[in-house]
Amino acid sequence: MSLVKIRVKAGMNEVEIESPIDSLPHVIDAIPSILSKIQKHDANNMQGNQYDNAYPVNPTNNQDKVDVQDIPEIKIEKGDSLSDIIVKIFRTDWGRQARRLADVKNVLEHYGLSYPKQSVAVTLLRLAQSGRLRRFKGSDSEFLYTASTELLASVGGGGDASS
Repeated sequence: MSLVKIRVKAGMNEVEIESPIDSLPHVIDAIPSILSKIQKHDANNMQGNQYDNAYPVNPTNNQDKVDVQDIPEIKIEKGDSLSDIIVKIFRTDWGRQARRLADVKNVLEHYGLSYPKQSVAVTLLRLAQSGRLRRFKGSDSEFLYTASTELLASVGGGGDASS
């Protein structure tokens, strides 16, 4: 009897199910129930202590607070450099809005990547100098970054074809 693998992605979650072919209709009927349980489990974990200290908030500046739902969904490969990861982040809809260094650093930390602030800042500067990002000063004299039109055009033209 041959087995069939089904992989279902929903947001940040992925479920892989292996089943014999003859029980495949039953397995497919169970997928919505499985996904709802996973999403419910994630919602319960977010209310607990697991994420309480993930993004320290400066009490004088509530802009540092990051909503987990605002984190862009990207796939990080083993050999990706910091600049590759930042480009992937800015290729998403998240990169269309002006973002601060702290915002980028928070996204990296969300994915378990701990880079020094200086390394992230230099990488953002180099990406801006190469034309892949736009860099400008905000009203508070802090640098802001957005995806360049070149980067956004590459998204519409097939995305990661160069990776």
